[in-house]
Amino acid sequence: MQKLKPLIVALDVKNDDLALKYVDGLRHHVDIFKVGPYLFMRYGMRIIRRIQWRKKKIFLDLKFHDIPNTVESAVKAAADLGVYAVSVHLACGRP
Repeated sequence: MQKLKPLIVALDVKNDDLALKYVDGLRHHVDIFKVGPYLFMRYGMRIIRRIQWRKKKIFLDLKFHDIPNTVESAVKAAADLGVYAVSVHLACGRP
């Protein structure tokens, strides 16, 4: 299998069927897909697992921004989900 280019496609769509249509249609060209707040809040673990079943990586773009301990816990929880990357705002916590 050829190595795919380091490209991330944002799944900023209104439903999981359309998101998965993009994942399936781009499967030979893209290895990482971004799941943002809307898709995750609407479909939760279901969308994460359905993308993972397709052997694709997930950038979970939930924009974690809170006190350091809370962000750390959220990142660890995301890692437990098996996601490839998360977004973190580093302006919170210490001055």
